[in-house]
Amino acid sequence: MAIEIKPMNTGMPQSVTQKSQQVSAPTGLSDTRTQTDTVTVTSAAEDLIEMEKKLSDIDGIDAAKVADIKQRIQAGDYPMDAAKIAGKLIEQELELL
Repeated sequence: MAIEIKPMNTGMPQSVTQKSQQVSAPTGLSDTRTQTDTVTVTSAAEDLIEMEKKLSDIDGIDAAKVADIKQRIQAGDYPMDAAKIAGKLIEQELELL
């Protein structure tokens, strides 16, 4: 059985990597045929996989900044614009529609 994953048109030429895996039927079954599955992965997909691995290594949260903001909110020293916050919430909701 072969599965081909076709990339979306990215405007970039795509190279293809093929990987095969041999799969044998479980023991005890009368049919002992060997089946080969092939997956085709484009260079764009490989790039996405590599970027995902790199991004997963990045923390992305500045703990010191979060602690500072929490302290400033508790002390009442952090300015908040309720209209701006409401506008951003509405904007996010409209993006979902």
